[in-house]
Amino acid sequence: MRLRSKTIKIAAVLTVSFFAALIVFIVRPPVLIISDLSFAGLYGKNRLRSETAYSSFVLFRRLKYVAVADDAGDDIVLTAVEKASLGPFCVIFPLRFAKVARSFREKNPAVPVVILEGRSNTEDNPVDFAIGGNTEDYFIYKTDISADFYRAGLAAAIIDGDKSERIAVFLEPNINIQAKDAFLKAQNDINKPQQTSFFTVFSQFSGNQGISCVVLGGIGAEYLDKYSGIPVIFFTWINPELIPLDVVLVFNDSPPIQIVPAVRMVQSGMTKGKIQSKILFTGGKGVDKVTVRKLRKI
Repeated sequence: MRLRSKTIKIAAVLTVSFFAALIVFIVRPPVLIISDLSFAGLYGKNRLRSETAYSSFVLFRRLKYVAVADDAGDDIVLTAVEKASLGPFCVIFPLRFAKVARSFREKNPAVPVVILEGRSNTEDNPVDFAIGGNTEDYFIYKTDISADFYRAGLAAAIIDGDKSERIAVFLEPNINIQAKDAFLKAQNDINKPQQTSFFTVFSQFSGNQGISCVVLGGIGAEYLDKYSGIPVIFFTWINPELIPLDVVLVFNDSPPIQIVPAVRMVQSGMTKGKIQSKILFTGGKGVDKVTVRKLRKI
């Protein structure tokens, strides 16, 4: 009888605690994330839902996507944001919505405004065209190019293994120097310097003979249509179900991946920062089990 009574009390406490936590979760100001409708389709709706649920759980705060038409004007986007919540904890704007971010900031000075710049190098200030030189009132976060390409360099060396063949790396011109330095540093740090060729234009590439790994760092997606049979490291946010099996690793720096670190930096008052991409092992062909285990440790 005592055991039953104790069990009932424990169950009652757990039930009350659960509903109390649920109420707190619901009443806490949400985080708003601006997106366009085409993003969800290419990213994968189920994938987006699961990642949003995970981020909400980690932050213990609701995340609300404000999805707008791809051709929506700035005024329409601003109206949609303001209608989504009267008092959000913060609002996250991808770089393409920077002008809307400025308008929202001017009308709602008490709400932290986050701008995700993506892969711009440290010298660039891509938000200047939209918000001017005064960026102190914004929380501006970049993708950590050096950390990402350092890990990509490690991965490429692992994939090459003992073959000692050439690695082909396609880089956006605006991140070429920074990414190249980080990539080569990784290989030097593990005492495995490679024959690495860097391209900033796909037309420079003459073929994949003698190549053990290809890295697509912002350009060179044409490679996937013209060549096959070589393991690929792909910097993209596209749904992995839509990419070829040659892709072994995906580096994803999309807004859904950056939400948790961005919100945590806002909470800490950090107005500038860098966020590493999330590495997804896609199980692509062309790598053995030993290589797979090594890649998962990066």
